[in-house]
Amino acid sequence: MAQPQMTARAEQPGYRRLAAALRDEIRHQRWGEGEALPTDGELGRRFGVSRQTVRRAYLDLVNEGLVYRVPGRGTFLTPSHLRYHRAFETVDDLLALSQDTEMEILQPLGGTFDLRAGAALQLTGRLMYGMRFVRRHQGTVFCHTSVHLPPDIGLLIEDDEPFTEVGTRSTRTVIGSLAGRGLQISGAEQSMTAHAADETDAERLGCPVGHPLLRIERLYVDASGRPVEWAVSDFVPEHYTHRLHLGRQARPGPALTVATSPTRGTSP
Repeated sequence: MAQPQMTARAEQPGYRRLAAALRDEIRHQRWGEGEALPTDGELGRRFGVSRQTVRRAYLDLVNEGLVYRVPGRGTFLTPSHLRYHRAFETVDDLLALSQDTEMEILQPLGGTFDLRAGAALQLTGRLMYGMRFVRRHQGTVFCHTSVHLPPDIGLLIEDDEPFTEVGTRSTRTVIGSLAGRGLQISGAEQSMTAHAADETDAERLGCPVGHPLLRIERLYVDASGRPVEWAVSDFVPEHYTHRLHLGRQARPGPALTVATSPTRGTSP
C-alpha cells in the first residue's frame, strides 16, 4: 500500500495534517479491528514529527470516535459499528460526505417557499427550490436535512437524477453537485441549537420521541459572498463531532510566556 502523505493545507498545524493522513489510512482499512496502531515514536519517525504532534493527532481521532487509547497497551480502532463520528470543520469535510454516506430523498427538488429560507438567502420574491433527505452511514440514519436554493441555483441541478424522485438513494451531495456545475462555494456560516425529537424526527432518525437532537443551520456563499444554499440538518448527537480552535487576541502590553500542554475545543 502506498504511504499516505501529509498533503493537507500547508497552513494547518502539523497535528491536523497528520490526523488527516491517519484518517485516510483508516478509511482504506490499513489496520484491522483489534490491531494496535503505530506507537507515538513509530509515527513520529515515519512522518518526521514530534511525539507531542503525534499525541495531539491521536487525540483528535479519539475525540472523533475513530480510535481509543489504552494506557500501557496502545491505540486501537473503535469497533466499526460504533465508529462513525465525522468531524465537520470545513466545506471540504462536507463535500467528503459523498465518500462514505448515502442520501435518500424524502421530498424531491422542486419549487417551494419558506419564509426563513427566503430571508437567509436574501430573496426578494417567493420563488425558490427546496428538497428534504436523510443521510445514512452503513445503513444507519444519522441526520435529516432540508435544503433551499435561490431559483437560478436550483435550475442548475433540477434535472439531476438523484434529486428528482422520492426514495432515490445516492452518494451525491447538493454542494458537490453544484460544484460540478461550476459553482464555486467559498464558505458557509453555521449556527447550532438543540431540540427534542418530535414524532417526525423519531420516525426519520430512528430515535425515541424526546431524544435530544442537534440542529445545524448552514448558509453557503459563493466566491462573491452571495448566499447560494440554506441547509437545516437535525443530527443524532452520538454521530456528530464539532471541533473549534479557540485562540487569544493579541493585545499590547508586556509579553508573558506560559508553558502549557495542548488543549482542545470539542463540542460535543
